[in-house]
Amino acid sequence: MASIVQRGNSYSVVYYKKENGIRKQKWESFRTEKDALHRKYVVEHSQQIKKELAHRPQTVEQLIQEYVWLYGRAKWSLSMYTSSWGLIQNYINPYFGSVRLDELTPRLVSKLYIEFQNEPRYCGPYHKYEGQSVSASTLKSVHKLLHSAFEQVVLWEYVDRNPFHKAAFPKTKSAPSVFLSPEQIQLLLCHCSVSWLRLAIELSFVCTLRRGELLALTWDDINWEQNSLQISKTLCRVSKDAMLMLEERDVLRIFPADARSRTVLVLKSPKTESSNRVIYFPPSLKHSLFEWQNEQKKSAIGELPRLIFAYEDNRPLQGGVLTKHFQRLLAKCNLPKVTFHSLRHSSITYKLVLTGGDIKAVQGDSGHSQADMITEIYGHILDANRRKSTERFEEEFYQNCGTISCNRT
Repeated sequence: MASIVQRGNSYSVVYYKKENGIRKQKWESFRTEKDALHRKYVVEHSQQIKKELAHRPQTVEQLIQEYVWLYGRAKWSLSMYTSSWGLIQNYINPYFGSVRLDELTPRLVSKLYIEFQNEPRYCGPYHKYEGQSVSASTLKSVHKLLHSAFEQVVLWEYVDRNPFHKAAFPKTKSAPSVFLSPEQIQLLLCHCSVSWLRLAIELSFVCTLRRGELLALTWDDINWEQNSLQISKTLCRVSKDAMLMLEERDVLRIFPADARSRTVLVLKSPKTESSNRVIYFPPSLKHSLFEWQNEQKKSAIGELPRLIFAYEDNRPLQGGVLTKHFQRLLAKCNLPKVTFHSLRHSSITYKLVLTGGDIKAVQGDSGHSQADMITEIYGHILDANRRKSTERFEEEFYQNCGTISCNRT
């Protein structure tokens, strides 16, 4: 801090400054009070900058901590906070955390990425990946998080440039996605003896639902007259730390949990506005929904559960249980081992074929925020439609309109 002392007709700005490690008092005199006030402002501003520089993050771990506190709390959803904090704890802090900010260059980042690929994959109490190295998807997630963090750091003027912006990203080969065909899904439905699982498969495929959206459905979401579903929430498991940090943002309902558990099951609002949508379903699915509702009424103790997929005591069916039963059914039918989420991919693929590549119509069902996300993942389906269009062009223009003859030199 600086102060102004008036001595006669002059004004002096008095402040302390370190010279060679020794704290010394400085006096600077000015003829007018206005000049002295201006100098006092400059001195104090300079002192504040030096103070901030002295306390600014020095390592990646310190920076990430500030990034989560200032940016993550304001921007992230509960599920995003939970997944990002897992990456930070299990990968970023252990491997990149001790690196000093003034050491980071695009070249060093590229070298760190190459070495990071060979690091062992995190193996927690619920993971079965012992002996495997970091996967390509984990590396991409780590890069995305670090890149985002340093974009903010540049805005905060802690560093001049983002070292992750132009870093050479290791070339990785993504495994081709495996989807079930409509015929294979029909086979699953025919051999499924568990009523709720059969309905879950049918709903996910017909309505292009994410697993969390499926498990969050209530009977109130169904419009029986219009044959439609209202998607307005999702079921997910999030950490209690995330709930505390984000002050239960977007949470609609919290389900009871063991006091010793570090996570809790919640119903929350979807992440994006496009995920809030109405999906229309065919009469056959309506019949399946009626059958399951009647079955629930027969087995319910007391009131009918509001959740479509719930136990008799109204506890929600969890994603892990759904996945476990789905994998057993796949093995029973000798079908490829795919995730339950792959039914959503199969649905989008099938609807693109049915609509002749009508991306906007499919986007309305899928809830993707951008149509580009559909074209990037399902471009091969659109290419198939283009080939069919070429065949129709040949048939309609060249064959039906007669042979075009011309003199060619």
